Amino acid sequence: MRALLEHELPLITFFFELAALSLPKSLVVQPMADGAMGSLAFAPLGTGRRFGSSPAECHFHDSDGVIVSASLYLDEQGAPYEVDVWKVDFSPLLKWPARADLIAGSA
Repeated sequence: MRALLEHELPLITFFFELAALSLPKSLVVQPMADGAMGSLAFAPLGTGRRFGSSPAECHFHDSDGVIVSASLYLDEQGAPYEVDVWKVDFSPLLKWPARADLIAGSA
């Protein structure tokens, strides 16, 4: 478990704005086993939490030109649950996007 990294903030901030949610002052995350595509699980983990909704999604191009799709998931109580990052060719994410690179909606 760790705090968000600086390069992750543009995507996370964008998602919270799209979902009309307040960004908590401290978010603790755990990188997920997704082939290094960048998905993150929000703490607390392993507490019986379950998926509730997906209020925001976006896409962007990685530095190699491959499209990346990302979604914010909330748990059943509306708390941050996961950020799912999926590079359409399943290769590792090369570079996290800048705010200007993010496009709301699915690819």
